[in-house]
Amino acid sequence: MADLTGKTALVTGASRGIGRAVAERLGSSGALVAVHYGRQETAAKETVAAIEAAGGKAFTIQAEFGVDADALDKLFTGLEAGLDGRPLDILVNNAGIANGPLGSLELVTEELFDKIFTINAKTPLFVSQRALKLMSDGGRIVNISS
Repeated sequence: MADLTGKTALVTGASRGIGRAVAERLGSSGALVAVHYGRQETAAKETVAAIEAAGGKAFTIQAEFGVDADALDKLFTGLEAGLDGRPLDILVNNAGIANGPLGSLELVTEELFDKIFTINAKTPLFVSQRALKLMSDGGRIVNISS
């Protein structure tokens, strides 16, 4: 990966799995990483600790998509505070859920479907929309789905 010293990144769903691996890689390449999490505060702090142990810089932001009505506001308030006036260079939309009765179509409720759709489809769009206001020319947006 290229040297990202002086760059900034937001990784949603960065407390574990693919998001954590992406956050750690960005941090080890020199980026200041905003580690977003919904409920896994301990895991998010462990991600930050791993980034810092490798010589990088990171901070956490808590916002539970699909539950908190003000999640986007919380995310961007925390992001702007952590960036301290710097532009956002990289956004990785990684947060997603796949819980519920997968493979059991008759068990999917409208409420569950709405939550999954909100987190997996709507949230990346609106996070990207808000992030554009903070992004520098040449900024990058990466959407991940698994």
